[in-house]
Amino acid sequence: MQRRFSTADKLYDVRFRQRLRRALRAPLRAILVWCLGLALLLACGLAYVLVQDRANRLAAAQRQSLALATGADRLLQLELDNLSQTLRGEGMGAQALLADAPARAPALIEASLHGVLLRHPELHGIALLDAQGRRRYGGEGDPNVRGWALGSRRNGDQVFVGPYQRLADGEAVVRLALPLASGDWVVASWRVAALQRIVGGVDAGRDGVVALTDTHGLLLAASSPAAGATGIRVLLPLGLVRGLPQGSALGMHRSVFDQQPRMLAVSGGRDYPLLAVSGLAVREALAPWWWFAGAAALVYLLYLLGFAFLLGSLRRAEDRQRQLLERLRRGDEDLRLAHEMGGIGTWRVEADQHHLLIAEPSGAMFGRPLLRTTFDAFLARVHEEDRTRVSRLFQDAMQGRSEYNAVYRAYMPDGRLRWLAARGARVHGRDGVCMTGAVQDVSERLEAQARLFDAERQFRLVFERNPLPFWLFAVDSLRFLEVNQAAIRQYGYSRDEFLGMTLLELRPPSEAERLLADVRKPRDGFDAPSVWTHRRKDGSLLSVRVHSADVDFGGVPARLILAEDVSERVAHERELAFRASHDVTTGLLDPRALAEALDARGQTGYAVAYVQVRGLALIGDTLGRAAGDAVRCAVAARLRALGERFGLTAHQPSQDFVLAVLDPQQLPQALQALLEAMSTPVQGGAFTQQLQAHIGVALCPDDAAGAEDAIGSAAQAAHAAQADGRSVARFERSMSARIGERLRLAGRIHQAIARQEFELHFQPILRADTGAPRLLEALIRWPQDDGSFIAPDQFIQLCEDTGLILPLGRWVMQAAAQARRQLALHGWADLPVAVNVSALQFFDGDLVADLVQACAAAGLAADGLHLELTESSLMRQPQQALDVLRQLRALGVGVALDDVGTGFSSMAYLRDLPLDTLKIDRSFVADVHRDARNASICEALLTLGRSLGLQVVAEGVENDAQLQWLRAHGCDQVQGYLLGRPAPLAQVLAALGTRDAQDAQDAVTA
Repeated sequence: MQRRFSTADKLYDVRFRQRLRRALRAPLRAILVWCLGLALLLACGLAYVLVQDRANRLAAAQRQSLALATGADRLLQLELDNLSQTLRGEGMGAQALLADAPARAPALIEASLHGVLLRHPELHGIALLDAQGRRRYGGEGDPNVRGWALGSRRNGDQVFVGPYQRLADGEAVVRLALPLASGDWVVASWRVAALQRIVGGVDAGRDGVVALTDTHGLLLAASSPAAGATGIRVLLPLGLVRGLPQGSALGMHRSVFDQQPRMLAVSGGRDYPLLAVSGLAVREALAPWWWFAGAAALVYLLYLLGFAFLLGSLRRAEDRQRQLLERLRRGDEDLRLAHEMGGIGTWRVEADQHHLLIAEPSGAMFGRPLLRTTFDAFLARVHEEDRTRVSRLFQDAMQGRSEYNAVYRAYMPDGRLRWLAARGARVHGRDGVCMTGAVQDVSERLEAQARLFDAERQFRLVFERNPLPFWLFAVDSLRFLEVNQAAIRQYGYSRDEFLGMTLLELRPPSEAERLLADVRKPRDGFDAPSVWTHRRKDGSLLSVRVHSADVDFGGVPARLILAEDVSERVAHERELAFRASHDVTTGLLDPRALAEALDARGQTGYAVAYVQVRGLALIGDTLGRAAGDAVRCAVAARLRALGERFGLTAHQPSQDFVLAVLDPQQLPQALQALLEAMSTPVQGGAFTQQLQAHIGVALCPDDAAGAEDAIGSAAQAAHAAQADGRSVARFERSMSARIGERLRLAGRIHQAIARQEFELHFQPILRADTGAPRLLEALIRWPQDDGSFIAPDQFIQLCEDTGLILPLGRWVMQAAAQARRQLALHGWADLPVAVNVSALQFFDGDLVADLVQACAAAGLAADGLHLELTESSLMRQPQQALDVLRQLRALGVGVALDDVGTGFSSMAYLRDLPLDTLKIDRSFVADVHRDARNASICEALLTLGRSLGLQVVAEGVENDAQLQWLRAHGCDQVQGYLLGRPAPLAQVLAALGTRDAQDAQDAVTA
């Protein structure tokens, strides 16, 4: 029975752990609190010292910056005082000369002004002006002198300082003006470059700046390039206005010069509009402070590291104490767990045999809260069938005759019946002789053993009576350990013969290595089935699907095998696989299987010959399927012989073969042998058949990267050989591009028909004598997005090859019928529209129904359109052509025969066909006026048309000479670029004009 701790024990264990944790952590917590408090105080002290030191350093930098600004301002004041005295002396001297010596005064004044410039190179120019600013002596006049002088600040009662100016020669100056008592002015230009001497020698540090500006921030001079170029404006702090004290500390600013923070100070601007601005770099002022801050941080970090080391040492000591106490507690707990997990309890019986002392786990197992009971009360709980045996064994052990070892059933207080195993012996203790031992609840173990025995019985039943063969073999020796009756019946061995064999004797020798490798693989449950070949006692082979799993058979590692006979299924699958990769009639591979075989070889240097044999399908259709298969098998036998000689062969039903030449060096010999084999007549039925072959050749990897592409390239070359009438054609990249372009164009045509991208242009056919319009020929055009057109000769033949000419022809008829309706609405109701019809549309489509439907949809009669046919198309099936033409004649539809003379038509058919018009091809009309042969042909065709009662139209009229010749020889109608190019219907209607005007013109011509 499983044992459990009491609630009191658990509560005691929890309280013990809590007291132990509090006892160990009390000193550690106190040390942690004191150290953290000291760390906080140290951090606050260091931070206070750092903040104060930083503020002191910035204040010192501010004072130094103010001293530099004040010094620069004083130097500027001295310079202005000096210049003021100079200008005042010149002005007073000039007035004295004018009063004392008026005649000599101008020359003397000019000389005196020139001398001032020589003595004061910082002046660019000096002049004496009248009250209106006009020049009297010296430099240039300044009409605006009163405006800027009286509006500026003045150096006390001295000179006026004017604005910054840039002279014509490019030099920057500051204007100075001094008023005289007479109302005149002494005006000078002070070079801005001379101001640089004031600040040039000032030591403001590496990043400091001392600059001179006007009150608007215009930079005049600076001690460092960091301030910028002279003449630019800097952003002075808000509040720098007139009336500031001589020295003002502005604090830290970064936007004045180059965005670098500086301690800024300014001086001046009270008596004159000039400022001395000084800024010491904060970075330079705080450079020593950063070292001090780093040292403070290092001290604090060392303190934290020391504190962490002390805390870690204390924690490790605490962990060691906790581990020691935990081991002591765990020892007692492990003993309790061993009893609880093993369902083991201890008991003791005193020598008097009256009382049974039960340990607490044993009491929990018995469901008794009491730990002391009588032996008789214990026996009362033992099952009645086991009670006598237990009592006897106990008495024998108590008397020392044997050990107490009993397995019995006992009732629990809740009525359950449990199996218990008790062991004990008599021992001598301090209190005398007693009997002690242990008891264990073995109910689950006995139930598991019972289930195991039942499972083994069921397995034996399934194993023996299963209709599928079962056996067990040892994994190490491969010897059979057990076999069922189904295996004995299937393989023909007796049970004794099986048990004397190994698994290797049941397999063919060729599979021994595979078997050993498979046996070494461990099995986790039944593995995925695999198919093997087994051998019966009589030597016959069978295919089996094997299911296997590892088992323990009496302590021996073994494997259980179920062998399912799948011989018929495997044979069927092989047949299906053969049919999937071979042509059943010839027994050759199909091209897909050939490509897989070539790729599986891993060989890239080989050649592929694709053979198109014309006439094989016709033989079967004509002489019967048996004759066709016989010819196909005969050709396949020849190809198979070549395959055995040069490589591999395949057959593509119903009349294509493939020969893969594995050695490209043998390609010439292979092609020669292939041509000879194909040129030799083949027996088909009662006749000998002569076949015609077209061969395409492609190399791998020169022409294709893989076998499938190589076969496709060779097939393209074979198609090209057939189109060109050659026997052998080598694959070229242009073939693939040409075929691909045709396929892409075919796809585009299909979309263009669906989207109605095509247009109809119309070319007039005129009477040759009067020039009156008699017919409009509808010509299809395919416009592109860029405004160009795809020529009809590029897509009409492709439409005929792909069958797209049928839907395209229906669209042309419908569009032409709508155009015919528009002609009628514009007064040309008797002007027909002619539509060209292809041979495929004429014979394979329902031409008459398409024509009737198109005319009906446009509200026209069936004769609203005329048709044009080529004589070569009519001559393909003359009788069918005659039937269709008679239907058209019955509807009143006019039919013209186009390109007469180019198709070698029979005169008899021309006589019998119901036609209305003959059209002379443009090749005969060209140079008809100067080429005797063309002239003879045209005369003959004109004569033929008149004799048959047909209208004759000459195509391709491009000059007046041709037109005059045709008129002279009686041609009925003419058509060509000379008379009108194909154009959209709107342009044609504009060119035709109104019907009344045309009738009037016809009357005049007549």
